[in-house]
Amino acid sequence: MSRYSAFIIFFVIFIFGGCSVKSPVMQNSKKSFKNEDIMIMTALEAQRIGKYKESQKLFQTLYDKSKKPEYLVQVAKVSFMAHKYKETLNILKNAVKKYPNRKDIKRLLVGIYMKTKRYKLAEDILLKLLKEDKNPETLSNLGDIYILEKSYDLALKYYESAFKMDNSPKTLLNMANLLYKYLDRKQEAISYLETYIRLENASEKVYFSLIRIYGEEKNIDGLISTYKKLYKKYKRDEYGKKIIELLMYKRDRRGAVKFLEKSGYNPKMLMDIYASMKDFKDAYKIAKRLYIQSGDVDNLGKMAIYEYEANRNHLNRKILHNISKKFESVLKDRQDPLYLNYYGYLLIDHNIDVKKGIRLVKLALKMEPESVFYLDSLAWGYYRLGRCKKALVIMKNFIKENDEPEVMMHYRKILKCVKEGK
Repeated sequence: MSRYSAFIIFFVIFIFGGCSVKSPVMQNSKKSFKNEDIMIMTALEAQRIGKYKESQKLFQTLYDKSKKPEYLVQVAKVSFMAHKYKETLNILKNAVKKYPNRKDIKRLLVGIYMKTKRYKLAEDILLKLLKEDKNPETLSNLGDIYILEKSYDLALKYYESAFKMDNSPKTLLNMANLLYKYLDRKQEAISYLETYIRLENASEKVYFSLIRIYGEEKNIDGLISTYKKLYKKYKRDEYGKKIIELLMYKRDRRGAVKFLEKSGYNPKMLMDIYASMKDFKDAYKIAKRLYIQSGDVDNLGKMAIYEYEANRNHLNRKILHNISKKFESVLKDRQDPLYLNYYGYLLIDHNIDVKKGIRLVKLALKMEPESVFYLDSLAWGYYRLGRCKKALVIMKNFIKENDEPEVMMHYRKILKCVKEGK
């Protein structure tokens, strides 16, 4: 089923579906006979629960007793809902003869003709309705029919006329899809949607129609721009996340930082991007703010890591002491392997307490025994204790699959130590 066939089916269901308890049949102030209102309620309830035969019979009785055409309309609608299309058609044909000036009956007849693919008959009725009253609904319905008849230029003409009259988002979406998919006028479709979003209070459907086009065109900048507008309007995390995903896909970390700084969306993500850019000072500031706000020791652990990395080239006893205090506080509350290894390595690498560092790294390895970085820390600890052969045995288990500069530096020093017989 094509997208437009699906749309027409939706349109037909919409025409025949207006049968709720708010139906116009409830709005007649003057009763034609006793218990008319009770019978209406019974008919509508039967319809609601799917007892179409009973509902249709009641509406037919209501019409026979009152001769109100509203009831005849309901008879046709219930017949349609029961998928008795031939019967529905006969009811509506007779109704048109009895009430030739009732536009609602003519529109229902258009609906059944469209449902049964008799587009020419539907078109004839709509053209006559258009002569009586040039309204956007009729113009748009003609556009729907011409789509199905593959008269795309004619369909566009009617859609444009309807859109000029009511600026309807439904007509806009049909028009944009027609321009993009069937007339290959892609830039016009994009322009219509972008202009509408800029000037109107557009719904999410309009935004997503533009997103679909930009996606098919692989226009990443267009996608980012549209998602930014969506996020600005609705402030939904899913849109913020999509913006970051697209910016990172472009490897535009600066753009991601700019968006996150300006929008205030997801400071944790901003912190992680700062860290990936080796901007540890800004990453530290966010970790500190998050820790103050939440008291979550995970943020304290991040503070310790970022403080170490930010001061890597000018570490001193005071800085190392401050970092150690943070790790001690974290590990009292949470035995996370990341922090166990990081603190353990710090104690080993700076010869603060190598044995304690090894104990901490071993705890991390119990949780993640295959971690190359944790194994490297352990080997480096044994090297610091002068147990170079034991360190080399550990390194040989993973060194062929690793080319990290720091790990390779450790390997060379350990290998030299063993060769020198130390």
